[in-house]
Amino acid sequence: MVFNILELPLMKRIKRSYFLIDRPFQIKYALFLSLCGGLVAVLFASHIFYFLGEYFSLFMPDYQHNPTAMQFVTKEQKNILLYISLLTLLVMSLLFFIGILVTHRMAGPVMVIRKKLEDLSGDNFSVRVRLRKGDEFKNLARAFNDLAQHLESKSKR
Repeated sequence: MVFNILELPLMKRIKRSYFLIDRPFQIKYALFLSLCGGLVAVLFASHIFYFLGEYFSLFMPDYQHNPTAMQFVTKEQKNILLYISLLTLLVMSLLFFIGILVTHRMAGPVMVIRKKLEDLSGDNFSVRVRLRKGDEFKNLARAFNDLAQHLESKSKR
């Protein structure tokens, strides 16, 4: 008996699963989500810099005339800017991948239903849509299956 590793159910699932099903749709909305997160981070950072300036003015009223204090403030602002920039990039990357995952959950069922519609238009009325458990498009799949069953019963008459 020859053992084929591709025969394992897990391997078949891994082989079939890829996250960019509808590349333009998924990338567009993942970028949108990522850019919205970046905008929020930039707004947040600008408020931090504003309040940081107010903070230094409050506790060191003459820091702008003191070169040592000015160096300290400039160094701290650069450190905070670097930290916020790295955090913003991390959040934007995380939001991009979350966007890909979320749109994958939408694009997958739409792709399955679109392929079944192509089969249905080719007079193959025995096609049925089976989606993952807990999928949001179950009602659409049920309506498709009802339509296919109706067309199949009409074609047999």
